[in-house]
Amino acid sequence: MELGLWVALVLVAASSLYWSLRGTAFGALLLTIVKLIACKGRRAAGALTGLWFPISVEELTGPRGPKLLTKMLQHGQHLPLDVSVLSVQHLRKDIKDGVKGDKALLKVTFSKEVPNLPGTFFVKFNLQSFGAMRLLVATSDVCLCEALFYHHLAEEAAEVVKTPKCFFVDFNRLTGEFCLLTEALHFGGPAAVSTADASASSFELRPMKHRIRDPATLEEQLLFIETGARLHCKFWADNQVLRDMPKFYETHREMWVLCSLSGRFGLGQTVRRTLRGQAEVNEDWMTWDVPGDLKGKEWELINDMPAILTSLAQDLDMAAFGHNDLTTDNAFYWKDCDHLKLGLFDWQQSCVNNVAQEWAWNWHFLEPEFLTEHEERLIGELLVTYERLGRPISRKKFLHAYVLGTVQMFVFGGGGLQLLMAELHSKGIFQSLVPNDPRCRMSDSTMDENLREKLVGAEMTRRTFTNCCNIMRRHDFASAWLRWKAERTKGARHVPPRGTVGGGRCQRAATTTSCCGSQHIDASKACSSWGSEGEWKV
Repeated sequence: MELGLWVALVLVAASSLYWSLRGTAFGALLLTIVKLIACKGRRAAGALTGLWFPISVEELTGPRGPKLLTKMLQHGQHLPLDVSVLSVQHLRKDIKDGVKGDKALLKVTFSKEVPNLPGTFFVKFNLQSFGAMRLLVATSDVCLCEALFYHHLAEEAAEVVKTPKCFFVDFNRLTGEFCLLTEALHFGGPAAVSTADASASSFELRPMKHRIRDPATLEEQLLFIETGARLHCKFWADNQVLRDMPKFYETHREMWVLCSLSGRFGLGQTVRRTLRGQAEVNEDWMTWDVPGDLKGKEWELINDMPAILTSLAQDLDMAAFGHNDLTTDNAFYWKDCDHLKLGLFDWQQSCVNNVAQEWAWNWHFLEPEFLTEHEERLIGELLVTYERLGRPISRKKFLHAYVLGTVQMFVFGGGGLQLLMAELHSKGIFQSLVPNDPRCRMSDSTMDENLREKLVGAEMTRRTFTNCCNIMRRHDFASAWLRWKAERTKGARHVPPRGTVGGGRCQRAATTTSCCGSQHIDASKACSSWGSEGEWKV
C-alpha cells in the first residue's frame, strides 16, 4: 500500500512537471536527456528509409555487417538484387575530421563486380558513449541536419559545390542513432567526386587541414566566400524546396539552454579575465577584451540570446540554407588549371539561418590577428559576391546581423572557457600556455591524445571568444543590441506562421528521390512542431 502511494505521488509529480514545462526549451531539453538515458544504443527503423540500420562501426564490421550493408545499398538501388556484399573490413585509419561521430574507412568486397560502386567507403555513426559531446549532438540536431541535407538537397547542392556521394543515410529521432555511408575522400591522393550535372571528375586532393592546427590563408577564405554565397543564393529562404529543411532556431533551441547554463556559471568570470575569480593567472593567454558597455550585463545578454538569434534566423530577407560551419577541416581542396577549388563535407550544422550570423560563426575560428587584418576585405568581397549572384545585401543590414550573431559563442564560449582553463590549470599546464600554443600542433607521441584535444579546444575557444569581443567592439554590439530591443518592444519583428519556410517545424513533406532511394518522405515524422519566440522560457 505504501509503495503504491509513493508510485502515485511520483507519477503525479512527473505529470505536473511535464505540463508545466510543456512547450518550453527547458522541457524539450529534459525530454532529450530522458531519451538519451532510455533509448541510446537501441536499433530501430530509420525515419527516411524504414530500414533497421547499424548504429556503430563495430556492428557494421561484425558478422551481420555484409547482410546489413547489402540491404542498405540495394535500398538505394546502388547494388543489383543479384549481387551481395561478401565482406566489410575496417581499415583502421585515423579519421581526423572532427569529434562528433563514430567514423571509419571500410574496404568492401562484392559477390560480383559492380562498375559504379567504389571498393572503399566512409561511414559515420552517432557517438556511442554517453557524455557531454553526445548531449551536444542531441541538443543541436546534427544528425537530423546531415540526414535531411543528403536526403533532400545534396543532388541540387552539387550544382554549386562538390560533396561526397551518399550511398545511404538515415536516423531515428527517438533513439538519436544515425548512419551515413559515402564515398571516401583520399586526402593527399587521387579522388573522384560526382556532381549532379556531370560524371565523376578526377583530381588530386590536397592533404587535410585543421581549423586550429593549420594556419588560414586568404585564398582559402575568399574561396569559402564564393562557395558559401553560391550555396546561399541557390537556396534562399523563399525557395519552397526548403520547407522541410531544419531552421537554425529549431535545431539550436535546446542547445541555447545549455549555453545559458554555461554562461551563468562562467561568463562573468571570463569577462573579468579571471580563472574562477582568481586574477593574474596567465593573463597573457587571455587575449580577449570585452567592450566596456557590456560588462556587468552578462545575465541580461544571456536572457536575450535565444530571442536575438531566433529573430535573425526568421528575417527572410537575410536567411538562406547554408553549411553553417565553413572551416578548413570541413573542406577538401584541389588545383584546377592553377586555380584552387574546394568541396565540402560534414553537413551536421546545415540548416536555414541568417547568412550574416553564419559568416560570424565561420570567421570567428580564425586567428584573431588574421581576422582583424582581413575582415574588411572579407566583408567587402562577400557583399560584392551576393550582389553579383542577384541577392544584394546592404552593408548596414549585414553588419547589424553580423555583430548580433556573435552572441551565441560569446555566451557559450565565455562560460566554457572557465571549465577548460580550470581543467588545464589542475594539470599544471594552463600556467604555461601561450596564444596559438605550439603543443596544439605537435605530433609528439608522448603527449596523451585526450590532453592534446583539450589544448586544441582551449585554443579554439580563446580564438572564438577573442574574435567575438573584437567584432563586438569594431561594429558596436551595444548599439545594435539597443536597436534590437527597441524593435522588439515595438513589435516590429516579423514572426512567420507555422508551416511556412521561415516558420515553425516543417509540416509538409518534400517529394524527392534521394541516395536512400525513397520518395514522398514525410520529414515531419522526424520533426516535432515547436513554438515561436514567444514561448521561450528558460
